[in-house]
Amino acid sequence: MKITTRIFGTLALAMLPLASKAEGIHRMEFLPDEWHLAGFENSLDLSGIAAANPQQCLVGSDESFYIQPGVIDHAKKRIESKRPIALSIQNTGKGGMEVDIEGVAFSPEDQAYYVVGSHGLGKKKGDFQPDRHAVYQVPVDQGGKVLRDKIRRTSLLPWLEKTPVLEDHVKQPLQQNGLNIEGLTYAKGKLFFGLRAPNKNGRGFVIELAPNDLFTGKPGKLQVHDISIPKGRGIREIAAVKDGFIILSGNASAEASKKIPVTMAPGPDDRFDVYFWNGTDASDCVKLGSLPQNGGKAEALLILEDMRDHVDMLVIFDGLQGGEPMTVRFHR
Repeated sequence: MKITTRIFGTLALAMLPLASKAEGIHRMEFLPDEWHLAGFENSLDLSGIAAANPQQCLVGSDESFYIQPGVIDHAKKRIESKRPIALSIQNTGKGGMEVDIEGVAFSPEDQAYYVVGSHGLGKKKGDFQPDRHAVYQVPVDQGGKVLRDKIRRTSLLPWLEKTPVLEDHVKQPLQQNGLNIEGLTYAKGKLFFGLRAPNKNGRGFVIELAPNDLFTGKPGKLQVHDISIPKGRGIREIAAVKDGFIILSGNASAEASKKIPVTMAPGPDDRFDVYFWNGTDASDCVKLGSLPQNGGKAEALLILEDMRDHVDMLVIFDGLQGGEPMTVRFHR
């Protein structure tokens, strides 16, 4: 099987005609293929996945401080976990050992995965946890094996605090439109971070930054794309494909908690819509459809195949055992 683009992707259900703005995209199809993720720790909380090659991938959980390599078996439609790899963390105290991993991407140019934390406050208490504000570079060898001793850590926080459109939302509760990253992908030498929040009057945000600038550059103003997303909705995942990006949306705000009893969330976080964005035109963000409600939250996306006439991908759900992957074909 030839796999030409491999980061993480998504789509919806059924077969739907699309608007003409999404050039070359005319329908989506839910495939009967049943994939399984087996042996992963915190398998109810899988939140990010990307593949370095047809056989090796990396999986993250938003309730852990480690990453988990996986082996992909296309014939068996199975992804098998290997031994977890701990990431460097600052807080080893009670209740603080989590990075809140929200996105994983792979750069073939760098031969490295990138793993991002939410860069937001704790959802229940609204507390600042340094390890949530981390980005990791995870190099691999030519065979896709993680080089543990070469993992590097940095943070987007210094950049976020220097970016006018975002700075007022940094270190604010997610229930009140506080900044929160939930998606990550890689395309054309750049990392693209999808923001769950803020949503400003029906505009969502995608951050674009070169990996080298992030790890070796001096913090400055970020390049920020604002795209049309309904008010109260946020980017929950982003995946690069040949002709643009697939974007998954859900509630921008988190549900209320005892510490933060007031929320801007419009209702239960149980609807996940899918959009196509060409990556350059802010007005060209076309809704493709909605995922079926299955009791989980659409969270992690893996492209299986990106071909001239179609894209096959997995949608993985938080809150369901092993992510209960949904297989979708995206017809161009």
